Amino acid sequence: MQQHSAAVALIRRATRLWRDEGMTSLLRHASSFLAYILGRQFTFRRVFLYEHSLVPRDRSSFLPRLESWELRVLHSNTDADAVVAEGLEDLRMSFIYATRSLNNGAIAFCVYVETKLVHVGWLAVDAQGKRAVDRMPFEVAFESGQACTGGTYTNPRYRGKGLMPYGYYERFEYLRARGFTSSRNSVEVDNIASQKAHARFDPTIYGLGRYRKVLWWHSWQVEQLPGGPRKGMPANFSGSYK
Repeated sequence: MQQHSAAVALIRRATRLWRDEGMTSLLRHASSFLAYILGRQFTFRRVFLYEHSLVPRDRSSFLPRLESWELRVLHSNTDADAVVAEGLEDLRMSFIYATRSLNNGAIAFCVYVETKLVHVGWLAVDAQGKRAVDRMPFEVAFESGQACTGGTYTNPRYRGKGLMPYGYYERFEYLRARGFTSSRNSVEVDNIASQKAHARFDPTIYGLGRYRKVLWWHSWQVEQLPGGPRKGMPANFSGSYK
């Protein structure tokens, strides 16, 4: 059933791209999708491992630079259906695995400008949801009030407007209001923009993860950072962690 849902979403996405943006855009997205599928079979990733304390923060410091927007929190595909019924863009049309992620307990934080989906970020409050949010197998102590975030995406036309920090603020507040005390996530070593967004929350970077996957074989190693855990930004950004 999940594979069928993903296939239907993929067909709908392709039809929409062809109709709205033409064959060139469809081919470009098809190439990206093929790269994504291959990446799931052959992967080498280096990620910083983050832990955020869920403490009260001033919301006004994290608002996006937009005249207006609307945040919707989706806990299920029923919630997603209700948003679509209101005329808002369907998250599942752009992210073909969103249906499965929602079914597995992941929670989507969607930011809309008018009816357009411009930003999405995911969180998980249990191990099943985490597998949908972030495939990196770092430890999360869900039973001790810890949660996990990941899967953040911003529409290219809306990048540079502060949507990533805002999305994280809302996710952290959601967790804090429900009694969670910390949240973990991973950030690619080369993703400087994401590292800067996270630095605004004064996180602890507690390690470096190396993930390798070739078909059914995979390995995961966690290394200490030179000098131990760091606050804020990694030392020398990503250049020291090849």
